[in-house]
Amino acid sequence: MDRLGIGFIRGLAPTEVVDAIQQVESAGFDSAWVAEGHGGDHFALLSAAATATERIALGTAVTSVYVRSAPTIAMAAATVDALAGGRFRLGLGSSHRVQVVGEHGLAYTQPIEQVRETIEIARRIWSESTATYPGPRIPIEGFDLWFEPKHREIPIYVGALNPKMLQLTGALADGVILTRATLDHVRSANDEITVAAEQAGRDPAAIDRAVLIPCALHDDADVARDVLRPGFAM
Repeated sequence: MDRLGIGFIRGLAPTEVVDAIQQVESAGFDSAWVAEGHGGDHFALLSAAATATERIALGTAVTSVYVRSAPTIAMAAATVDALAGGRFRLGLGSSHRVQVVGEHGLAYTQPIEQVRETIEIARRIWSESTATYPGPRIPIEGFDLWFEPKHREIPIYVGALNPKMLQLTGALADGVILTRATLDHVRSANDEITVAAEQAGRDPAAIDRAVLIPCALHDDADVARDVLRPGFAM
């Protein structure tokens, strides 16, 4: 294993997440990733972590492309990246219908295209500061970023499960985030990404691979298993 990161999804208060990221940086971890859902605004958490750390890479795992607008995502990413001195990684994903429709009251349609256009809009905003995008799903007219990004190219990772999202990753993204992946799924995902990257004229080796492996720590192994059980069942 070349690199080891840590991800946070639930159970810790915001100050505890920042403190934990400081600790894992001291322990030599390569990266720290924060989910959102119901666990706190991860851009805010990562901004706090950025000012409290020096070396560790910081990323969202993942930001839903439905519950924030594409320009808001781009602006938030540029903000954290500036505070972190270029250590930020933007993880994007389509989330799922239960969260987007049931919990946020938003429409959930064409997730592949929603992710694609969000990637293209974010990159246009970072590179041009004032960006217009024709859509068709997310038409943007003259969004003006009122500060200069620390970097014009922030790495974008896609949380991908199915073949079409993996193919989009290979064609456009800088990295993939796999979740609860078996070794067989990692191999098949790599194949999908490699083929799509080659078809797009990209080097597959330049696309980073990250795998989120759920973990629970407790003195009683049965308690730890019970914590993880609902996610694996889902």
